[in-house]
Amino acid sequence: MKTIILIALLISSSFSNELLITFDSNSYKITNTEKDKLDKYVDFLFTNYDLSINLEGHTDSIGTPMQNMKLSIKRAETVKAYFLNEGIIESRINTIACGESRPKVSNKTVKNRQKNRRVVAKTFDTFK
Repeated sequence: MKTIILIALLISSSFSNELLITFDSNSYKITNTEKDKLDKYVDFLFTNYDLSINLEGHTDSIGTPMQNMKLSIKRAETVKAYFLNEGIIESRINTIACGESRPKVSNKTVKNRQKNRRVVAKTFDTFK
């Protein structure tokens, strides 16, 4: 029994329970590179059936606040649809639209704005 627990701890410690998916400007299309990250996260969620996820959609500051709020929910819903298509149960997934309200970094440069166009997936214990 101790060996099994130790192996499970080693496997889970090598994987972060937070996922960051980035997007092109004014887009909610998931790129192939991001799909690879999502596939690994799907495996993680299947292994950890007791976890649920919050998907937070974010944008940079280009566009109006209303446009960015709509884009952020589209990003979160696109990632949710990906998980649903892979077999994750809908009741385990929450989506949150943040728009441009919670930038990761300043929106002053092109490089920084790219970092702010994202969906962050954070897990939480379903049964607590």
